[in-house]
Amino acid sequence: MRISVRLVAALICLLCVVPAFAASIPWPRIDRALSAWQGQKELLLVTATKSPFSTAAGQATLEQLLMHGFAVRTGDQVPSGGRGLVLELKDNDGGAMAFLRRAVDGAIIAFERHAPPAGEAPVEQPVAAPLSAARPVPAVVPSSAVPAASRPASSNLPGPLSLPGRPRSLAWLADAGEQGLDLAVLTDEGVQPYRLQQNLLHPWGPYVHGHPAWRALYLEAGDPDRDGDPELVAVWADDTRGIYAGTDSRPRAVVFEQAGRGLSASPGPRAFVRLQDKLGFVQYRGNHSLYQGPVVALDTSGKSWNAGQKAVAWAGGNLFETTPIGQQQALQWTADQQLRLVARQDGAPLAGGSLLYDFGEFVGPRVAVPLETPEYRAGFGKEDMVRETWHSLPPRVVVDADGTAYTIRRERSTGLPLIGKPTGRDKLVAVRWSGDRFAVRELFAGIEAFILDFALVKQQGKVSAALLLLNQKADGSGEAYLQRVPLDN
Repeated sequence: MRISVRLVAALICLLCVVPAFAASIPWPRIDRALSAWQGQKELLLVTATKSPFSTAAGQATLEQLLMHGFAVRTGDQVPSGGRGLVLELKDNDGGAMAFLRRAVDGAIIAFERHAPPAGEAPVEQPVAAPLSAARPVPAVVPSSAVPAASRPASSNLPGPLSLPGRPRSLAWLADAGEQGLDLAVLTDEGVQPYRLQQNLLHPWGPYVHGHPAWRALYLEAGDPDRDGDPELVAVWADDTRGIYAGTDSRPRAVVFEQAGRGLSASPGPRAFVRLQDKLGFVQYRGNHSLYQGPVVALDTSGKSWNAGQKAVAWAGGNLFETTPIGQQQALQWTADQQLRLVARQDGAPLAGGSLLYDFGEFVGPRVAVPLETPEYRAGFGKEDMVRETWHSLPPRVVVDADGTAYTIRRERSTGLPLIGKPTGRDKLVAVRWSGDRFAVRELFAGIEAFILDFALVKQQGKVSAALLLLNQKADGSGEAYLQRVPLDN
């Protein structure tokens, strides 16, 4: 029997990834018992402290239980009907022990013991509010998300918030004053709005598109119809896959407006869409190219948004390559992922407008485009044929009213295949053209996590903070977190 090299490589990757994933679970033995449990999904958590979720370990345990679908109670109540489980956590000479029992007869079905970590003391994390029926997402501070070297510089930051659903992109909606601020994240399944209040995330009613083949690309916020209310445009890739036909990713845009505590959705162009403040731009995908035709202005005059007829001269043939920063200039990504200044009138490079600054190798959401003539990797069998090419979208560029542009500097690397670990820190930087040269400013020390996307928070017309969408993996397949970083401008 022949075993392909790809299958062997996949098995090796699986063997390497599974232990690393298991090591990140607070109670792996308890986790296996929870997965095997076939009874009522109700659990009583018994601890020696009155506030079991006042520590990072307690919050991680709660997250572990909720991932298995258990309704968690605390206190002295027995699960209804005696058909659930009881998880008892006890101190063990600086470490901890966990007993998982059946509520019906008290029999222990799983036991686990943790030794105290060498040279470490437990870090208390204050809880802003008790859990409610709305189930706000608890704050979880992963050690990989806050580097030890940067803690003194960012000690005033609240902890990252765990985000379910592995979102790909995010957008800031509005400042709700004392009630917090409103934002939305994009996942493969839909759009989930949140209210961020006192470092807790309260979800609104989500939008679910119901298309299993759709894959999240990016989320845009703006006011292109100039009605004073922010709108969202979500863009997914509709992936069509064939065993011997390759993958074909077609963009699908959906327009959202806030409707009470939810979102009102309407279909948008079947194309790529970008929003910048009160402007909107559209470009179609070609049959065998990422883009087809010119970038055109977004038409918001009718009941639904569509691609207009007027071409945008400065954009050329690539919607994401160029971003206006004023009436005369625009920023443009070069082939080697550097920024340069170009004239907005025709996209021509301007003298002195080259920026000698390394933004790193950012691999954003990818789009598959079929090849007009398939290529062969090796040999001439069907399995060796390459039928599509994958294109990566560049990092987001956001421009403030004063012309300052913000984007991501990718300093974090994934490490060597199979055996390496991620190293380095991602940053958010501000780029400004002073009239004769570029100035680049790093806004914080960096975070030991991959920044997938970001959004700027404006209060009283000024940028006050940035919302960072973090992930433990560069492709967004790991655990996701939201981090709010104040910006001093």
